[in-house]
Amino acid sequence: MLQETDSGVITLNDDPEFADAIHCMVSYFYKANYRPSEYDTSESLLHAQVAIMADKYDCASLFELARSSFANAVKGVEIEDWIAIATLIYEHMPTDLESHVEFRGLVISAVVERPDALSEFLEKDSIVGLLRSNADMATDLLLASPKTEFSQYIFTCTDCGYMHVGPRNCSYVESNDGPVGKRPCPRCGQYSGGTSEVCFDDTDSFEAFPCSCGGFQNQKPEYKFPWEVWAAEAM
Repeated sequence: MLQETDSGVITLNDDPEFADAIHCMVSYFYKANYRPSEYDTSESLLHAQVAIMADKYDCASLFELARSSFANAVKGVEIEDWIAIATLIYEHMPTDLESHVEFRGLVISAVVERPDALSEFLEKDSIVGLLRSNADMATDLLLASPKTEFSQYIFTCTDCGYMHVGPRNCSYVESNDGPVGKRPCPRCGQYSGGTSEVCFDDTDSFEAFPCSCGGFQNQKPEYKFPWEVWAAEAM
């Protein structure tokens, strides 16, 4: 909100977390640019904040500058920074504008297009918690994940309803004891699970949480197999 005082000074009443972004916006008005190195906020996060402020105050040229700068900076972002950036963008950029959808796509691509980072990314409890609380983000990540990374298999437990889509050799659904078609379920432990080939496109509506193998599952595994207990006790 803009507020003009008696002295003619205009105050921008925005959340303090956007203070650096506001300074960048003022700098842009005077110099047609801003320098991320002058601020403590990480570069990718700052560009995202500037884009949000530019969008709010209808400054299309600044928004485009922040968008292009963000697209380059976010490619190598660290996981913890990604969490802050993704949370910010999904909170302030709904899907009613194409430019907002593009920003969301840049955030998802920053992880999906880095297979090594994606594997590490999916092992973080903080990421799982974030995706549980944001269905749009979880869905976007699922749909954007490279289909070639999956071995096109789905594991289904007929006892508890657990489902896993991804590589057949995922540690959660692979078992050395028991033939294919009678694998133990990683959620309930019963030998009532079966693995079969599946067309990935048929799982687009799959209510999923990421798995460390790069696949997805509809419930979080809880059962500890005997060999997992033995391994933990031996450490």
